[in-house]
Amino acid sequence: MATDRAFEAVEEKEERLIEVFRNIVGIDTTVPPGCNYDKLVAYLETELKKWGFSTERVLVPEEEWRKIPYPLEGDRINLVARKGTGKTPVTIYAHMDVVPIEEEWDVDPFAGVVDGDKIYGRGASDMKGSIVSLILALEVIKEVGLESNFDLNCIFCTDEEIGMYPGVYYLARKGYIPDGPIICMEGMQEPLDWLASAGCVDVSIKVKGKSCHSGMNFLGVNAIEESIPILDELMGLKKVVEKRESQVPGVKMPGAPSDKMTPMFNIDIIRGGTKSNIVPSSCDIVLNRRYIPEEKYDEVVEEIDEAINRGRKGSKALDVEVKYFHIYPALKVNPYTPYALKMKEAVKIVQGYKDEDFLGIGLSGSTDMAFVQMVTGNEDIVFRGAGRADSNAHAKNEFVYIKDLKALSKELIYFLTQ
Repeated sequence: MATDRAFEAVEEKEERLIEVFRNIVGIDTTVPPGCNYDKLVAYLETELKKWGFSTERVLVPEEEWRKIPYPLEGDRINLVARKGTGKTPVTIYAHMDVVPIEEEWDVDPFAGVVDGDKIYGRGASDMKGSIVSLILALEVIKEVGLESNFDLNCIFCTDEEIGMYPGVYYLARKGYIPDGPIICMEGMQEPLDWLASAGCVDVSIKVKGKSCHSGMNFLGVNAIEESIPILDELMGLKKVVEKRESQVPGVKMPGAPSDKMTPMFNIDIIRGGTKSNIVPSSCDIVLNRRYIPEEKYDEVVEEIDEAINRGRKGSKALDVEVKYFHIYPALKVNPYTPYALKMKEAVKIVQGYKDEDFLGIGLSGSTDMAFVQMVTGNEDIVFRGAGRADSNAHAKNEFVYIKDLKALSKELIYFLTQ
């Protein structure tokens, strides 16, 4: 069979796989600042044009991405690569950015170091490794002489790791994502059906007071102390919010409040004061709210506003400024579409899994596919990637198993050609 030849070709191309991995991971697209999107796009263009793809660079307007509250640098260049003859289109998506290095690694995070059955690099699991698997799959399809059953629309996008206005949101708004299935290569190699993901909202609260000498505190307004009534109301709201449950199954972990997806409500940052003999004039609070698919963003904002306003009534703060940052909407997909089932078939063929091995879950993490769904209404989104739960995504010594890079290539080949 042609797929057997293709699978054999994938196995024979391990050196090529490692070469492509090192080329892609070696381009530092850490965000912030996200300086080198142009370099990665140039590399991907060169590869894709070898196999007959037309390419287009799409820039997010600066007035849009400057709204993201991070120190960003350089153009936000997204790549759209197309190949087809009028068949059903499939969009294959990957983001090009990676998170910063926060701890010292045992290896160079941008060198693609191989150690046994693993290959290390920032973005190996999330999600440059998946781009490597796609490149290998497309190369093998061409060399073996297979034909895709789809028109291919491959998109490589900016700023997923910071949200608010990622490149794929702009592409969706501008019509670069046609009707048809979407393969998001941010999934995992375990037998999972990704059913949903949480929406994410950051709330910045600035409580203002008046500074004075601590020995004469009656002359000032202590912003930290006057934030306490507001914090009390927010903590009361937290208890209400976190009792809610989604209909979507959640990740079963020790200490989890439910076996369903639940909202999360966290006061994550409090900053105030400079010296013990000065009454603080300001207190900054950042709240992170994860909301389930059944909740609506406007309602999330409304109930937080109401809690803050209740707290203000018991506070002597001179002013309270509140800003909302909608990092990601919530997402819910249909795991029973023909294309979702076809990807599951591909995974079973390649990995040997059975139907009973698959676990359907919703994740409290967020994805920029939610922006795509918000714009297009598409629920035919399939998540499949190269990483695993133990791959250290976003952490020190991030890696993928070389066999999993090969497996994802095979899964894509089967999905596209059978």
